[in-house]
Amino acid sequence: MKGLVGWTGTPVGRFVRDLVEGALAGAIAAVVALQLDVATPKVILVAALTGAIAAAIAVARRAIVNTSSPTAPTKP
Repeated sequence: MKGLVGWTGTPVGRFVRDLVEGALAGAIAAVVALQLDVATPKVILVAALTGAIAAAIAVARRAIVNTSSPTAPTKP
């Protein structure tokens, strides 16, 4: 278990974790919509895919910001 926890701290692990979390969030939102009789099972899959895409965009944005942001100046 410690190995898995350690792996999710790596850049690849964070990317995979964010994709899974985004897909789950989209699927949960679609299931709630399904309970309200406004969605079909196909909508659940599309929502999960949309969540995964949103997570991938968030991961890419974070990576870009981390590489291009200047570091804070340190006190002498």
